[in-house]
Amino acid sequence: MARKIPWGKILEVAGAGKDAREGGSEAVRLWVRISPGAPRGHVLAIKEALVAREATGIVDVRPVDAPAPDDVAPDALVVVCGDQAVAEAVLARDAARRGVPVALVAESAVEVPDVELPEEAMPYLEVLACADALALVPRLGTWLVGATDKGLALAANFPFCRPAEVDALVRRCAMENAAVGAVTLIPGSDMAVMTANQAKLALDIAVAYGRGLDPWRAVELAGVVGAGFGYRALARAVSQAVPGLGWVFKGAMGYVGTVATARALQVRFDFEDGSLRPHGEELSRQAPARHLELPRKSGDGVRNQGSSRKVRAHRAPEPSYVVLGPDGSVGRGE
Repeated sequence: MARKIPWGKILEVAGAGKDAREGGSEAVRLWVRISPGAPRGHVLAIKEALVAREATGIVDVRPVDAPAPDDVAPDALVVVCGDQAVAEAVLARDAARRGVPVALVAESAVEVPDVELPEEAMPYLEVLACADALALVPRLGTWLVGATDKGLALAANFPFCRPAEVDALVRRCAMENAAVGAVTLIPGSDMAVMTANQAKLALDIAVAYGRGLDPWRAVELAGVVGAGFGYRALARAVSQAVPGLGWVFKGAMGYVGTVATARALQVRFDFEDGSLRPHGEELSRQAPARHLELPRKSGDGVRNQGSSRKVRAHRAPEPSYVVLGPDGSVGRGE
């Protein structure tokens, strides 16, 4: 008897591709607030990492005491701590109370201000204490993906967020396929379910890497289906050789096969992008100072060079700020 074509699963994968495309194209708005005296390496690493690849990635960079825009709230707030502990605490407290995820970034936990929050707002506040500026970037990516519901959009815009988002996608799909392989109520149904899950995962990974859902995705999906048949055949052979433990091997193969297929796609995309290293390892510590310093107005900012902690002697009533554009350009605001 000929096997029926699982049109339902095919339509499900097509719908998943549409959902992935919409998720990757969502607008994601990040605020970065920099305190005077913030560690130079941390500021440089964050600002270089947060250069959006798409127009949907909006990064607003201002001094910690700058007036906030009134029109829209950010998806996440990053405060790079320095000398203004009171302003940093107020900013973090107000954002967390409004349900905005906040990360306080510093070289050590002792440099982070105390923020008094009600119990219900505590989950929105995170301390990222890291002495190494390069190690900070992947930690920031993991936090952003976990703290927001826009993992695909973050990954599509900011490469340093991709490892965390892909790991989350792979882990979720692998666990589901492991359960499907171990518990199969209808013989043969596990193949269609697991293959559909892997196909949806492949589309999600492609979107996370900024790839469109073009005809080349069909070639990748064909490879995923072929790999699925191979994993299932291997699991069946092993389960027949060890009677009574077939469910164990099928579940394990569902997990391992999903992870292997996803990692192969991830390595391919990394190779196409010309980098197989975490984004943070590629940041230059010697980037020009213009990428670090905020634009100033004339007469704004006289710093005490004789002190290890920089103190601003004069401040304009409306500090200037910068906005990083999708093409890496730096725009000035008033």
